[in-house]
Parts: sequence; C-alpha cells; structure tokens
Amino acid sequence: MKQFIKNIFLSAFLLSTASCGKNFLTVTPSDVLTDATFFKTEGDAQSALIGAYAQLQDESTFGNVVDAANIEWTMSGDLYEQDQNTPRVQLEMLTLPSNNLYIGQMYTGLYQGVARANVVIGRVGAMEDLDATVKAQIVAQAKFLRAIYYYKLVNYFGGVPLVTEELNASSKLDIPRATADQVWNQVEADLKEAADVLPAVWPNAADLGRATKGAALAYLAKVYLWRKNWDAALTAGEAVVNLNVYDLLPDFRSVFLETNENNKEIVFSTQYSSLSNGIEGNGLDVRSAPRGASSQFIGRGANSNFVPQTNWINAFERDQNGRIKDQRYWGVIIGPGEHHQEMTDFVMPLTFPNGYTKTGYIVTKYWQKASLVGSGINTPIVRYPEVLLNYAEALNEKGRSEDAMKIVNRIRDRAGLEAKPLTLNKDQTLDAIYAERRMEFVWEPAGAFSDLNRRDRFIDFIREHRADFSKIDVDSKPWLKERPILLPIPLGAWNVNKSLVQNPGYPAF
Repeated sequence: MKQFIKNIFLSAFLLSTASCGKNFLTVTPSDVLTDATFFKTEGDAQSALIGAYAQLQDESTFGNVVDAANIEWTMSGDLYEQDQNTPRVQLEMLTLPSNNLYIGQMYTGLYQGVARANVVIGRVGAMEDLDATVKAQIVAQAKFLRAIYYYKLVNYFGGVPLVTEELNASSKLDIPRATADQVWNQVEADLKEAADVLPAVWPNAADLGRATKGAALAYLAKVYLWRKNWDAALTAGEAVVNLNVYDLLPDFRSVFLETNENNKEIVFSTQYSSLSNGIEGNGLDVRSAPRGASSQFIGRGANSNFVPQTNWINAFERDQNGRIKDQRYWGVIIGPGEHHQEMTDFVMPLTFPNGYTKTGYIVTKYWQKASLVGSGINTPIVRYPEVLLNYAEALNEKGRSEDAMKIVNRIRDRAGLEAKPLTLNKDQTLDAIYAERRMEFVWEPAGAFSDLNRRDRFIDFIREHRADFSKIDVDSKPWLKERPILLPIPLGAWNVNKSLVQNPGYPAF
C-alpha cells in the first residue's frame, strides 16, 4: 500500500474534477489528462481511486488531528491542547460556534472525499472495456470510502446534504439537508455493497492498506450501534471475528510502529509514507514531541500540541506501590523521569516549562524517531480491539453480559491487567466496556466523544472526569442539551448553500 499511496500524482486531477464549484469541468487542464482522455484504462481508474483514498490523509478528515485530537479527545477532556488558540479553546470548552476553523475544515474535507468517491463510482462504473472483476473491486472501494466520509458527517452533524452522483456545472448546488436516517441508510447500503465484493485479504503486498471486507463489516457494526440495531451489530461484529484475519498483538507498542504497519490488529488505517521526501507524510510526530526537545530526537521541530491530561493518567490502574500496571501506558506514554520507548537517551525531565508539556506527559504513539521529512507512520482508523468492544457492547445489549465480559477481559489481559468478574450486570458491563475504550484508544478516532455521545454518556462523563467542568457552563449552552449532541453546520457551508438550516440549539443562520 505504501507503493499504492506513493503513486498519487494524479490526485491533483481529481481535485480539479471532484469539486462542487461552479467551474466544475469547465476549465481544460493544461496537461494531457482531460475529461476526454481520462477514464480509458485500468490505470486511469486506479489513479482516480487513489485520489479518493488520498483525501483520508488530510488532517481534517482521517489524519487523527481534527477528529481524533481536536474534537474527540479534547472535548472529552483527556487530551489538553497546548497551543490554546481560539478555535481549539472553543472546542475544548464546548462553545462550538458555527465559524470554528476546525469544524469548517472537517466538513469541507469530508465532502471533498465524498466528491472524489462519487467520481470514481460514476466514471469507473461506466467504463465498458474494464475487466468486470477489477471494476467491481474499484467501485466497491470507492463506496466504502464514500460510506466512511458520510459516516463521519452524520456522526458529527446529523442529517447533511446527501450527494451520491458527480456534480457538474449544471448541477443544482443549493442542496437541502437529508434526514439523519437517510444518510445512515446510504452509509449502510454502501458498506453492505462493499462488503459483498471486497476481499478479506488483498493477495498482493502492494495492496496492503486498501479497504477490505473486514473494514466494511467493522464499520457496519459501528453504524448499527449508532442506530441501536443490536442484532445486526452482533452479526456484523461476529462476521469480522469469523474472518480469522485479525488478532491482538502481544505487545501494545508494536501495533503502532512504522516498522510493523498493516499488522493483524489494524483493520483499516490512513496510509502515509516518508518516501519521496515526505510528500505523503504527516506531522503527527511534530505534534507529539515536546516543544523544546533536542533536534536529535525530533529532527524538524516539536510542538507538543496535544498532551494527556492528568485525570486520564490518574485513571490507569496501579499496583500496591502506586506504579501503573497497565501496559498501554508504558507502550505509548512517557512522564517525568521516564525514557522514550525507542530513543532511550531521551528522558522526560522532572521539571519543565509549560511549553514542553503542561501536564508532564507526552503521547509517543506517533513519535518514534527523529525525522527531517513528513512522518510515514500510518494512523489507525479502526483497530481490532474496537471491533471486539463493539461486539461486546452488542452482546451485552442482547443479554449476554458474561460473553461480553470475556471479551473485555481479553483486552485487559493484553494490557497486563487482572480479569474483571464475569457476573457484572448489564449496566456494570457497559461501564467496563467504556472504561476499556477510554484507556485503549487515546488520540485515535474511537473511545472518546463520539462513543460517549451515541449512548448519551458524554455529559455525565465530563461532569465526573473533567476538572474544569464548572467552567464549561453546560446549562448556558442549549446545543449540549440536544441528543445526540451535534456540531454546528459551518457558516462557510451555509455561505455557499443557502438551503442549509442550522442544527437545534445553535443560533440560526
């Protein structure tokens, strides 16, 4: 897949053709890739598909920055945003204005992904001379990608404009919002169609990282949990397990290492590469490492944008001497006096300026070495532990709490923790599932705001765990009284589509 992602030069073509602007396909490209000459060969089709995959790399979509850090883990209060710039503080304090920079970037980036996927589905689907099996697999991948872009949109915004065909200069661009159910139905349909076609494993090493049957089924289970369709969630989760493709790795740290990418625990991830001078890389190492660290440990600078809050550190289970037992901590966190997992010469000082890390802790999940170019570390989108915990949640809802707790204990065993009783009741089992989500997925899309929000646990969680809860002033923010809590439709989106109406609780446009 590194080779697959590296060959992304034609994604610029998709950027020009897969947009919703009024100049869509009206400007003739200066090179040979025109509308008349493209989509003729399998190479053209694969290049277009790469463009749809490429949108995953954007920090605003699936780069684990805007979603996983700015929104998921900062809003739940377990990550602290060191920069404290205005748009980040707005998210941290749940102020959520419609002109928030990061919310707007995410909305736009996700629709760019939808647009690119629509181009592939429509254009490749219409190619007459393309091998039928190849065509089906390309279209299935594009439907998977469209589904996960829309999954994130409906997850955060509720009903949004539902666009399933390529737009052009004559298209009506003032598109009203569909209902949330209509969007969920489309996501479900795309994932089912993708799961029916995609292979469980791609046979060629160069294709590692492409969407698979397991990835589509894993997302289906997430859809069903949102829709409280416990039977379907159970079936989808069981189907992923029964593929016998995935497993927990014995060592938690090894899951995230660049030298061990696309391992058996990764169901789907955003692919990056430090090759080609880091053009296809990311800046997560820079965002992770402490500001002020020596260049021998980071190479091109460090920002320590997101650091663990002490309330999350304090939630780790400890032995009788007060030492953290949970191997997940030792796998991806370092604190005062502790050395980096790979660069053992780097030791966190016992005292430090706030710019280094306000809380004393650093996440090292995406910071593994010094680099002068963009990092090639992949970012997890779905890991097998999430599949298992989603499966456990569905089991619990179907009255099988003992089976659910066996799965929870499997996660805990890998973390080096004692098993919890199998006799917990339904509510206690759900609490146990959520406790493992919280400790397992720091700075990943799972485990924080969205998971809490879909079960109406978010406000209770931050009331219990955020030390600054009183400052948030929940009662003065009507959008926090809605269920589920939704982000505002961005003002920038309304400026180009006056058919949009704002979500409940927010000031109207």
